[in-house]
Amino acid sequence: MKNFLSGMLFSLLLLLSFIFIRTVAGLWVSFAWSLFITTAVFLFYGRKKKWSGKDIVLISFGTGLFYILFASFGISLVPPEPIRDLGDIVMPYLYAGVFGGCTMIVLVLSGLVINKQR
Repeated sequence: MKNFLSGMLFSLLLLLSFIFIRTVAGLWVSFAWSLFITTAVFLFYGRKKKWSGKDIVLISFGTGLFYILFASFGISLVPPEPIRDLGDIVMPYLYAGVFGGCTMIVLVLSGLVINKQR
């Protein structure tokens, strides 16, 4: 349970950094920078806490899952643009899913590589 709470906090960091960067940059640039910021904080925090491989996988999974949930909730409350066709409804959710999946993969791989170097 503690791992999923950490995952929730990392997903909030990911979402907030994406929202702030999105005001000045494009979609994929915002994705990249928010993922970079979250990965740096994740690795720094993970080194201090000395997580095991299981903890890294659970926290990474929780981060991606909570990101998808928070982003989907936000998209349903406040759509990012006026709805003109089916793509305007589906694409924000698809982007959130892709970014959540990429987040899980990046955090697992980077966490396990750093953990193996310790």
